[in-house]
Amino acid sequence: MRWLRGVLVAIDQLGNAIAGGNPDATISARTGYFARVAETPLKPWWQCMQRVIDLTFLPIDGPDHCFNAYLADRDELHEEGSDLMRGLLGLIILMVCIPLALVTRLFILVVPAARHRG
Repeated sequence: MRWLRGVLVAIDQLGNAIAGGNPDATISARTGYFARVAETPLKPWWQCMQRVIDLTFLPIDGPDHCFNAYLADRDELHEEGSDLMRGLLGLIILMVCIPLALVTRLFILVVPAARHRG
């Protein structure tokens, strides 16, 4: 499980780098920073992306996934990026989060059942 988590974080960091962010920070941490901490005229856009990500991970991480990711990565430099890169980031978030939201909801249905059997 630890190996899988490491791979998923690496893929997340790659997506952040592709979309003009710091390659050492995750998409969630970047989003949490600009949605809740940084003063930016684009805060409503970041808050919208935060809602999408937070809803995706709600079943497994609880509320405030993005802000908690930022808190874990607060020493990293978070780059807002150009309009083009933010647009690309939005596409990545939507393309990944919509199917992943279904997976996280199925996960909570399957995992508790498996725990009760063992």
